[in-house]
Amino acid sequence: MPLQVLLKIHFGLSKREEFKLEPPDLGEFYHRVLDRFTKRAIANKIDFGTIADDALIKILDEETERVCREDSFFSKFAAHSPHNAFMISSAREYLRDCVIDVSQMIRAGAFRPAMSEISFGKSKSVGDSIGELTLTLSDGRQLTLNGRIDRLDIAKIDGRKAAIVFDYKKRSKDSFSWAEFYYGLDIQLAVYMLAVRNAAGKFVDDIAGAFYMPIEVSPENIELGKSIDNNPKFAHKARGIFNGNYSSSLDGTAAKDSHYYNFFVTKEGDPYGKYNYLGSLRTADFEAFMNFGSRKITDIAGQITSGKITALPYRLGTDSPCKQCEYKPVCQFDWQINNYNLLTRVNKEQVLDLIKNADESK
Repeated sequence: MPLQVLLKIHFGLSKREEFKLEPPDLGEFYHRVLDRFTKRAIANKIDFGTIADDALIKILDEETERVCREDSFFSKFAAHSPHNAFMISSAREYLRDCVIDVSQMIRAGAFRPAMSEISFGKSKSVGDSIGELTLTLSDGRQLTLNGRIDRLDIAKIDGRKAAIVFDYKKRSKDSFSWAEFYYGLDIQLAVYMLAVRNAAGKFVDDIAGAFYMPIEVSPENIELGKSIDNNPKFAHKARGIFNGNYSSSLDGTAAKDSHYYNFFVTKEGDPYGKYNYLGSLRTADFEAFMNFGSRKITDIAGQITSGKITALPYRLGTDSPCKQCEYKPVCQFDWQINNYNLLTRVNKEQVLDLIKNADESK
């Protein structure tokens, strides 16, 4: 568990508020606009398979304008200086590109947006809720997790409704980090899928997978004099974890590398190509992933409730949370005299072996 979270839990520490648009604030702007856009599309029963791109952009621009007009922070920020206005204008362009690409992804498969900004647990947020996610700790106490899912897409496949989770990220992630998942540093997608599975029967039958989706994508660099690729890479490719049985429902156009998701289809039509590092999982491995995610969550919660708050930041390769830590004066961890919690890098194949062996030993 990151030290920043523990400090907030035990001491109620927080940063001094400043009037400036930092990446988290801009991320909130993106989420607000995309939530309003998606809710409007769902309410108006817009068919992403047939609606024209310019019609989508028109709806997006209207919702963007409403957020800028109705939110006092963003309206004042944009009016404060030409530079600030340019930042908001650039954010609008990123959103336009993102929405067009999202519509292409949706058209390639059977899943369609069904819910936006849906909460679980004891969240006080306004909107749809899928109920509580409760896990049992080793000492018998109950852990209730609160959270909010950015977007939930649903498809009816062989008479059963399956759901896909999408989590918007400001910038692209190169891949799902199996090492971070194994060590409990990034269990966000697992939490979301467990929440949806826990609610299975209320609106869906099961969870098919979860993906990170970038909003901001930098233009592709092209060398001077080099011809432009007529079939460029899809900029907003979603990367995450999913049950490979649903591959054709995600991207029915996939041949070799999926244009829209992180999986590879072999010549024989098998969606498990390049299995050692891409996102598709065989059903048994997908269930092992879900079971391990649940155990990891309860293990972390057990450590917190037992009072474990030692300043022992991890180090995974060259990565460490100390680089972004806002509470260094409180922590007073010094790498010259203190020791990091050194973690060994593990890949997908190694993690699956470790978690399946753990299941078998029980």
